[in-house]
Amino acid sequence: MEIRMFPAHILPLLAVFLLLPPAAFAQNPPADLHQTAEKGDVAAVRALLARGALPNVPDRKGATPLMLAAGRGYSEVVELLLKHGADPNRRDRDGDTALKYAAWNDDVFVVEALIASGADVNLASELNITPLRVAATSGNTTVVEALLRRGANPNIRGRDGKNALSFAIGRDYHEIERLLRDAGGVE
Repeated sequence: MEIRMFPAHILPLLAVFLLLPPAAFAQNPPADLHQTAEKGDVAAVRALLARGALPNVPDRKGATPLMLAAGRGYSEVVELLLKHGADPNRRDRDGDTALKYAAWNDDVFVVEALIASGADVNLASELNITPLRVAATSGNTTVVEALLRRGANPNIRGRDGKNALSFAIGRDYHEIERLLRDAGGVE
């Protein structure tokens, strides 16, 4: 009978492997939480969080699961992530937050959940584009109303010199234009 020995350089690695707790092998890669959040799979997100997945880990583009769920309008996933410590003011590589992702979507429930959890309504991207400007550009009247009610500044200008009102006027969004002017917005 032949007995084989591990090469000496393998033994330290084997020792480390054997000393790792079982939880180290049970966790899914961070990408799984991103994928399930972006798909709106509440049960899978809940299971991953229960197994220790971290809600603030960014993907390659700097986006968190919260940003991805907010951008798709998955309010139940957004609320679940927020309850598990997701940071509503965390920024991706472009300086965008979950609130800006949500502002593209006409889902006021996601916007309200983020604001209620501490999202800064005036936190602008690297180009100084705010969630209000995004909502106005997209024609999302209910989101514009929600942001203004929560203190969004209608006069913050992007690096291009334009603000939310500029886009509302340029796209003939008359109701949004009225809301912004009523809130003190100037072109």
